[in-house]
Amino acid sequence: MKFAKVLGIRYVPDNGGSQTNKQIKALKNGAEIVICTPGRMIDFLCKNNGRMINLHKVTYLVLDESYRMFDMGFEPQITHIVQSTRPDRQTVLFSATIPRTVEQLTLRILTKPSQATCDSLLKNLLIYGYTCLSLHGANDQMDSESAISDFRNDVSKILIATSVAARVLDVKELELVINFHVPNHYEDYIHRVGRTGRAGRKES
Repeated sequence: MKFAKVLGIRYVPDNGGSQTNKQIKALKNGAEIVICTPGRMIDFLCKNNGRMINLHKVTYLVLDESYRMFDMGFEPQITHIVQSTRPDRQTVLFSATIPRTVEQLTLRILTKPSQATCDSLLKNLLIYGYTCLSLHGANDQMDSESAISDFRNDVSKILIATSVAARVLDVKELELVINFHVPNHYEDYIHRVGRTGRAGRKES
């Protein structure tokens, strides 16, 4: 809502609990961006035997809060939505944790996960003699907990992480967050740098 009007972009929010008639009308009028819950999108895809709406022109697919959608039992709906979009789309997936079900999904639908950059940066810093830790979605729970514990206890002062750390990491006396890849929206930036400035302390 903040940017769509200025940029001339049409968007439609399709979520459960709202009137379907208004949403259907907006979809028929066309939109560049559709924000939806899995159940409501499946409802629309199945209406009139699939003739009302399709996702064949989707070029950019974002799956946010993936682990929660799986916890709520939406795996079949997510799979259906992904399979309904064009295979050459760009896919972005966000998840605070990566349980086995979400990991299997990422291996099926992602071609270049963000963790590759994380591992590459870690390797380069280790070559130059910096003691580093790594935290990303491919780590199992034990490795993730070990990395966070070592970072909190000053075993290493450098933690390289994907945005998975933006929500789950709370380290006292953390003074500096470096965005190696600049986030593409301000909310992600706020969550990342929000690891600093806790309890009245100033952000760096």
